[in-house]
Amino acid sequence: MTGNIGSGFRSVDGELFSKLLHCLDFMNELAFFKAYKSHSWRSLLIAPEQVILDVACGTGSDLIHLAEAYRNTNFVGVDNSEKFLAIARERAACAANLKFMLGDGHRLPLVDHSVDAARIDRSLQHMENPEAVLAEMVRVTKRGGRIVTCEPDWETFVLFNGEFDDSSKIAGLFKRSIRNPFIGRELASLMNECGVKHLDAHVHTFWTNKLNDADVIFDLNKVKDQCAAAGMMTQDDADTWWALSKQASERDTFFASLCIMEVSGTTE
Repeated sequence: MTGNIGSGFRSVDGELFSKLLHCLDFMNELAFFKAYKSHSWRSLLIAPEQVILDVACGTGSDLIHLAEAYRNTNFVGVDNSEKFLAIARERAACAANLKFMLGDGHRLPLVDHSVDAARIDRSLQHMENPEAVLAEMVRVTKRGGRIVTCEPDWETFVLFNGEFDDSSKIAGLFKRSIRNPFIGRELASLMNECGVKHLDAHVHTFWTNKLNDADVIFDLNKVKDQCAAAGMMTQDDADTWWALSKQASERDTFFASLCIMEVSGTTE
């Protein structure tokens, strides 16, 4: 059985590309994601004539919005997915204050102290060496510049449809598909070690009572089958869990939640 969305983001241009793209586009339209993203943008303290970097920018949705809102500020997006960058460039429609670059977050294609602020959003969780990526963000940011990070802590991932045991198993399997499941709680410590000071933290809590929404974001239909394939439950139990979840969703009693940690600070 192929991987799920949780592991798929490690290699975006692979066989799950269409599902990953749909997941990102879907989340970007939800009120929660719009709200926490806006908060993280404010944490950048964007000003005219600055250069703002978005690491692992994906399809560029955040930068496209920012380039429109701050026309006198320059924005740079770096991503290692050629497919995502092709979509980003098409959607950006040649915005004069926005450019995209192919590159690895572990080795950013920028010179030292060349940007005023750098941001990464929900991507360190998938990266091989988050501390190295943060160190690169600090390297390319001017002294006194801003670093902003947003990452989930998958220990806070909760599913509930009226049943406890199988819900916990399904949530647990998805957590284990994430390369760095506890990166949210580690952010402040890692940033401090990389020379980011005057740290400020915010916790943004996502929740939904709609199974369809949770399935797009967390790939639950596939994950429950993966639990069965791994011998964590029978296939009948997995199918029963799905049926119970559909019933709970229809009654607005289904529950899925996750905390996203935002940490910001200033380079020395």
